[in-house]
Amino acid sequence: MSGAYWRSVGFSSLQIEEWDGEFTIFQPNSGKTHFLNQMGLQILLCLDRYPASEDEVCVFLTDQFQLVLDRNFSQQAIKTLHRFDELGLIEKVRPES
Repeated sequence: MSGAYWRSVGFSSLQIEEWDGEFTIFQPNSGKTHFLNQMGLQILLCLDRYPASEDEVCVFLTDQFQLVLDRNFSQQAIKTLHRFDELGLIEKVRPES
């Protein structure tokens, strides 16, 4: 995995509604609504608390959902991070030294 760190962008401005374990996320700065599952929301919550590396996000998710951390899971989580970056929900940051 890369050494990229991520953090949420404007999390406090997001309007989040739960619908049977799925979530609608309205992003006022873009005017867009996103549909996330529980894992997607947990990624945003994690990155709102503190910037985290891809490895740290993967470990956090496997702990939260009691899953096994394997290559396929890591690849899917990283793909989701990049998608959230494209949507403007998160951004890459430099690791703190």
